[in-house]
Amino acid sequence: MNIKYHALLGASFLFLLSCNNKQETKNNKPNLIKTTAIQNDSVRDEELPRKESINLFTLTYRDSTDVAFVSLSDIYPVNDDPSDKLILPNIEKMGKTAAQYFTFGEKYRNLFLSKTNISETDSLFVYDYAKNKLASFAIKNLKTAALLNGYSSGEDWPYHNYDYMIGFEISKQYLNGFSDYYTSVLVYAGKENPFAKEPLKPIDWKKINRQEYPSKALKNEDKTILKNAIPGNTYSYKTNSHQYFLQDYLDSNKIIYARRLLVTDSKTKEIIIEKLYSQSEGTSPAPLNGENGDNSFDQYTGKLFKSKPPVVFGFQYESFGCPAISLIDKSNEDIYIQCDNRH
Repeated sequence: MNIKYHALLGASFLFLLSCNNKQETKNNKPNLIKTTAIQNDSVRDEELPRKESINLFTLTYRDSTDVAFVSLSDIYPVNDDPSDKLILPNIEKMGKTAAQYFTFGEKYRNLFLSKTNISETDSLFVYDYAKNKLASFAIKNLKTAALLNGYSSGEDWPYHNYDYMIGFEISKQYLNGFSDYYTSVLVYAGKENPFAKEPLKPIDWKKINRQEYPSKALKNEDKTILKNAIPGNTYSYKTNSHQYFLQDYLDSNKIIYARRLLVTDSKTKEIIIEKLYSQSEGTSPAPLNGENGDNSFDQYTGKLFKSKPPVVFGFQYESFGCPAISLIDKSNEDIYIQCDNRH
């Protein structure tokens, strides 16, 4: 976004294809129930999908097709046993090419809706926060489909159930004016639109003196992460309600290793939230808005949801997991996007 899958497409919200170990042999795929969303590389296969206060999904751009795809596999655990015909029809009978993408008949659609607690009377709300553009679609008018995920190919034939993303297809003709490749699009399925549809603001960072950064001791765990890092540039951004402070931390090569965010109340100066975004095997700090000399944005803030506090996000790229949206209140809640990121 911009949260960019920019790959998460450049960044963090499209389905990632950046992993080197794309192929996985059939012999090392275990026969057990597992989630398709890996929030970190230590998650156990048998763990249940992560529960969020609101389930948000991403919109996958499909080259050379007239439909986009919304995967809900993160909340629809799939049995790895290819003999299980409850989740998907007989794949081998469909053939290698036809089985790469197909829509569901009534039997499999009804099971999918039942397991995801989605009703035919619900709607799919598709919101582009960078464009402040909203589209809604009645579930009853959308086809349910299965799409072979980006880490599977014809070489994996015959495909297993867990090779698929399962969700809804949307005709691209109804998404005119949305961001390229849908990099700043969030999707919600339910009775009512949860999005405030108030324009979010890309954060316009200004460098400040380090002494202006609020005085707050690092958490013990953050001290450990930053023990070999040195402070770099310090930035600030202010709105009527909040002030945002960001501190860079550099490694021994003077490359940005981490960033620490503090958000304060503009009037009382009270610190509301504190976040640390650091380099790891599966994460890296996102560039600051304008840092690359282009018009792309990662960090946004504002009123995203009707019934929740303002948010801030876009500070970290994820290789193995999914990006988070932070609520600016004392709950310290992070809402992780159900991005169906497989590794």
